[in-house]
Amino acid sequence: MLLIYIDLDIFYPRPRRQIAFDIALDLIARPEVYLSDVFITISTSTIIGGPMRRISTPLTVLFLLATAMPSASQQTASEPAPAASGLYLMADIQVDVSRAPEYEAALKSLIAALASSAFPVTFDTYTTDDSHFFIIYGLENFGSVDGLHKAWGEAASRIGPEKFRALHGRLTAVENSRVLKFWTFRPDISFLPVPERLKPEEYGYYTWDFVQLLPGKEAEFEAINREWAALSRAKGARDPFMTYQGGIGTDEPVYAWFEYGKSAADYALAEEGFWKALGTEGAALSKRTRALIRRQETKTGRYRPDLSYAPAK
Repeated sequence: MLLIYIDLDIFYPRPRRQIAFDIALDLIARPEVYLSDVFITISTSTIIGGPMRRISTPLTVLFLLATAMPSASQQTASEPAPAASGLYLMADIQVDVSRAPEYEAALKSLIAALASSAFPVTFDTYTTDDSHFFIIYGLENFGSVDGLHKAWGEAASRIGPEKFRALHGRLTAVENSRVLKFWTFRPDISFLPVPERLKPEEYGYYTWDFVQLLPGKEAEFEAINREWAALSRAKGARDPFMTYQGGIGTDEPVYAWFEYGKSAADYALAEEGFWKALGTEGAALSKRTRALIRRQETKTGRYRPDLSYAPAK
């Protein structure tokens, strides 16, 4: 049993709630620690403030992410699956650009060991142009976290504790940071045309726009997303935008827009055509959208089937 005591006052003025989650998630993400054996006591002289959206869950729920994929048992590592509503776990791992090849080699070694140990859980990996690795698991629900963690523990035992620690150590030695996040796909505030301009096998370039809102602007932002979808539909747009809502592990309130193209050039041409088609209506809607945003960060990258994993059938 692992007993953890966290005094949040020593971290002031950082947001206490975020610190609690950061510390807890870092600890429970370790394969040798079972969530059911972890108990955390949090001490603070100030009540942790702010309502928390759908977070009245036990500690065993604190793990995490997002991309449009069905449950892990139904995925394949050959390509991302179509959009489906659900809860997902994302590990956002950042490494130095110069050491990205080293990290990829270590991850491939781990994947080979997982395959030999019949690891039963699929994960998909994306790499960004600034050396972030997004490793993504589909979750059926919050309770799936215990099964995921158990699967990692059992795989470590089959691989051998010493060998697993060495494989894991090669990864962590290169990582600058690792952040685990819950994301929920929101098809109700996404634009999902049928048919799309591109076929799944043509996807080759991805963009993520992480949008941090001014507090209290969530409902207005979601309403505007529906306006974007309606305007896109009215103008005959054929490229989707998928919207995700951040949860535990993210700087709430935050959403992400996920888009793709054949290549960077193809995406840029499609964007140019999109904005031209929307005209003054699009410009006005964009102005209203920007008024709700506190901070926006864009990532670009690619899906990496060679760094992804799916169990043999």
